[in-house]
Formats: sequence, C-alpha cells, structure tokens
Amino acid sequence: MKKRVFNICTFLIIVVLAMAQGEVNHDPKAKAILDGVSAKTKTHKAVSVSFTYSMENIKDDIYETMEGSLLLYGDRYNLKLAGQEIICDGSTLWTYIQDAEEVQISEPEYEEGAISPNNIFTIYEHGFKYKYIKEVQKNGRTMQIINLYPIKANEKPYHTIKLSVDKAKKQIQMITVVGKEGDNYIYDIIKFTSNPATKESDFKFNIVDHPGVELVDLR
Repeated sequence: MKKRVFNICTFLIIVVLAMAQGEVNHDPKAKAILDGVSAKTKTHKAVSVSFTYSMENIKDDIYETMEGSLLLYGDRYNLKLAGQEIICDGSTLWTYIQDAEEVQISEPEYEEGAISPNNIFTIYEHGFKYKYIKEVQKNGRTMQIINLYPIKANEKPYHTIKLSVDKAKKQIQMITVVGKEGDNYIYDIIKFTSNPATKESDFKFNIVDHPGVELVDLR
C-alpha cells in the first residue's frame, strides 16, 4: 500500500507523457484554446483546488478513486492526497507520510514535460505538441478536448494526455494520462477557487505540529 501511495503522489509531481509513434503538428485550433487558458490562468495570483484522482486498468479490473486538494501560489504549493501532504516553499520540498509518521526533506526538481503542482494548469506550454479533438457536453457545460503529445516520445511510459477544457471558463477541468501498459490516471477538478487567502505557513512543514515524526533529510 505504501508503494501505491508513493506512486500516486509521484504521478502528480513528475507525471510525463509519450506519443506512441509518428508526429503531430501544432494544431492552430488547439493552440488558440490553450493560449486562452494560459491568459486566464495568469490572472490568478493563487488558486485553491479540490479534485478527485482515479486510477483505472480495465484489463486487470482495477479501479481506485480518492480525493485531494491543492493550494498553489507561484512556485509554492501544498498538496494533500492519499495520506500524504507534499509542501514546497519554492526551495525546499517536504513529503509528509502520515501512516509512516515520517517526513522526507528534499529539493524540488523541475523537468520539461513533467507535471508538478505549480505547472499543472500550464503543462502544455513547453515540450508538447497538441491536437484539437472535439467538443462534448458534460453536466450542462461545453468541454473542448485536446490531446497532448511530448516531443521526446520514446523515453516516456505514457502515450497521450487528454485535457478537458471548460469552454466558457477557459479552464482545465480534467486531465487524463493514458499509459502504454493500460493504466489511466485521471484528475477531475471538483472546485476551483481563484485568489484564496494564503499565508507563509501554508507552504512550510512545521515539525512542532507533528510530535514524534521522523525527519529523513534526502538533500
């Protein structure tokens, strides 16, 4: 179970994608939609997000769903998911594993083509080609479906990322990562709050609030 939890959080921090074969040119319609999303995203100084995370493997009949939350302010964030709290102040990363009563301290790593909490709404801006697929209706809203494909394809264990963009809000509503081995990872936004109140302590792990927790310094 601990390994599965680690894998879930690793996905949100360093999930990368791959295109199985061939090349896809930049789609002008997809670019126009994503440019609109970028412009809207940059108006948010901070965001608070509640979401569901799902993992499915139809072949092996595996379905798991859990809820998480993310508070984001620039390159700082606080992510809670699957019994873990991952906190970053921009230079230090704390991963608090509740069941193990352990907090791992490391330095944040950023890689082109990787999703991390501080670029989850702008991941498409670097290292990807993209293609407009279609519009669909969901709960009375129009969603624009766009597929992303990384430029460096053969190195990655995933072949597609599907973005569902709320047409009216110009906001990413759902992210689906489609793996080569049949595993799909889905992040569905339940609630999105623009410019919530934040404080410095939201982005630092305070050991005083967690007596008995073991510190593991990986720097």
